[in-house]
Amino acid sequence: MKLLNINEDRLMRSDYFAILISLLTAALIMLPLLLSAKSKDTDEVKKLKIEDSLSFRYLNCTRAAIVYTSHEAGNCTLSVETKNGDEVLYSEYVRAMGKTARVFDFLNLEDGAYKVVAKKNGKRMERAFNIKDGELSYTGRVVVDPIFKASGTRAIIELPNEQGKNVLVKIIDSKGEVLYSAIEKNEVRKNFEFSEVEAGDYTVLVDIDGDDYHFDYSKK
Repeated sequence: MKLLNINEDRLMRSDYFAILISLLTAALIMLPLLLSAKSKDTDEVKKLKIEDSLSFRYLNCTRAAIVYTSHEAGNCTLSVETKNGDEVLYSEYVRAMGKTARVFDFLNLEDGAYKVVAKKNGKRMERAFNIKDGELSYTGRVVVDPIFKASGTRAIIELPNEQGKNVLVKIIDSKGEVLYSAIEKNEVRKNFEFSEVEAGDYTVLVDIDGDDYHFDYSKK
């Protein structure tokens, strides 16, 4: 009986060992396939790249916002031109990351076809718009964006916020330090004075329920 038990134990260990060898063999066979699949997936991820975007948002009959969204930091040129590009009516060099919005009043433009242009790293995006009877040809929904104005050492942020959303306003310096932060639930009218801060580049961030806008301000 003792010998029988020993033999059974040996047989069981032999079966376990055979199963273990089979599992290891299968794993070694599958490993190159798994690595190949992982490498392929990684290559596919590398190929995916979120492109920048440019939108033209109507605010009222003469005003509209140019919204440029950059998914990588870089310098961009925003301009307003005639449709055939023979005349540049406005041009601005901006440091883009996230959303950059500029609000324009086209009240003094003559009737005709125009376009907004964004240029970055050799790439070019355009959005066309028309002026008819002194007004923008309205075809889109009304989207009210914050208005940013800067003059000398003063910067102003305005937002009607008629829907009473939570609006986060921040000022961040070039080192990422937050110099100002506040949440507003009513109409936003912020007047910032930069005379007491050091010269450099600053970002005014406006976050409206997760929809964020970045505005650049440079103090010389």
